[in-house]
Parts: sequence; C-alpha cells; structure tokens
Amino acid sequence: METSINENFQNTELNMVMDRLNIVRAEDGEDSIFGVDKFSALFDEQPSLQEVKETFDVFDEKKDGFIDANELQRVLCRHGLKEGCELEECRRMIRAFDENGDGLIDFIEFVKFMEK
Repeated sequence: METSINENFQNTELNMVMDRLNIVRAEDGEDSIFGVDKFSALFDEQPSLQEVKETFDVFDEKKDGFIDANELQRVLCRHGLKEGCELEECRRMIRAFDENGDGLIDFIEFVKFMEK
C-alpha cells in the first residue's frame, strides 16, 4: 500500500513551525501554499559559529561548558518536546554524540552534532 505525502504546507502550518523555531519570515505576498523545496531552502544556509554557540548556551544552563542529561531534559520539556521529557531518553541522546564517554556534550561535540 503506497502512502501519499502532502509536500506542501499551508502558511498557517509554516508559521507555526517557524514560530516554534524562533525564525522570522518576511511576508512576500505569495500564495498560501509553501512547497517542501521552498521550505528546505530556508535551512540551506549554514549557521554562524556565533549562532551555534548561542544555541549551545541555551542548553548549557549551568554555564559550565557542558550539556548534561538533566539540562537537555529541562530545555526539551520546556519547548514541548515530549521525547525529551524522559531522563533516560536524554541520556541516550547524549550517548549518541558523546565522543569521549564522559556523559556530557561539550561544545566541540555539539558542533559535530549540528553538522549532522
């Protein structure tokens, strides 16, 4: 059985996603359908190192240069991501990118995560 995927977004859907990501989009007067290719183009631009650092700092609530599972859990829950509300799930996420096995994500590991 083949599933059809709607490859367009209504402006209201796009605005909801953009608001959640804190991305401001100028109104361009185009119609209310926004295609996947146009949506993907919004994310083609690479973030600056400063933007990556600012994002890291959101997670690094203790300002100790590391993101631990508790910090990750608090931020993900605060932003309504139910997958991140379980501490064990946050530990699993950290392990996936924790190259030195210390149970923490440092800035270098975070940059590598962002590159993926």
